[in-house]
Amino acid sequence: MPIKTLATVMLAALFSIFAAAQDNSSEFCSSRTTEAYHSPKCDWFVVHDPQRVDDVKIPHRPAYHTYSRWVVDGQTYILAYRDVDQQPQEMMVDVYLEGSSGGYKLVGSIRIAGVVNGVSIEKLTGSLIPDIVFRVESGQLQYVDVLRFAEGKAKEVFWYGASELEITTQPKAMIVARSKLSNVVEEFAWDPRTNRFAKIREYAWHKGS
Repeated sequence: MPIKTLATVMLAALFSIFAAAQDNSSEFCSSRTTEAYHSPKCDWFVVHDPQRVDDVKIPHRPAYHTYSRWVVDGQTYILAYRDVDQQPQEMMVDVYLEGSSGGYKLVGSIRIAGVVNGVSIEKLTGSLIPDIVFRVESGQLQYVDVLRFAEGKAKEVFWYGASELEITTQPKAMIVARSKLSNVVEEFAWDPRTNRFAKIREYAWHKGS
């Protein structure tokens, strides 16, 4: 077979494979199932968790659609995401401690209202074990949810929304919330006396400064 003819045949075959894959992906996304809603292939309500994994399956009803694996202070935790009442923007995140033998122990849960666009490990609560922070978008607002590990449990200790949110470490670890509607900046920091976040400062927001 001439070289040009062979190249044409190969290109045609590759195009057919690509077209078939596109058709399958389009059909999968148009199904609007829980799997499709949260699949990166469809980009509907994808959980943007940098430690996302595909090698975990934990039986649950309703079924989990997304998993991630985080190593926190030498312990391995699985974040398992599931929808609430079949609403893809209302999720529960169940936190499991992964055992060395492969088992999973449920140590806590956190409810997420919105689309997760970031997850990170931060030191916000002064605990020996770092915290896991979820960044969430809902409507025109950004939210942060802080998950704290203490006494073998994982517990939500802060949830707040604003136009802009920032986590800073100077002069101390805190969450800075800027609101366009009220034109104020609020600063929240962990209070070890009450074991909760407290507003430590509020002032006018000079946009652009």
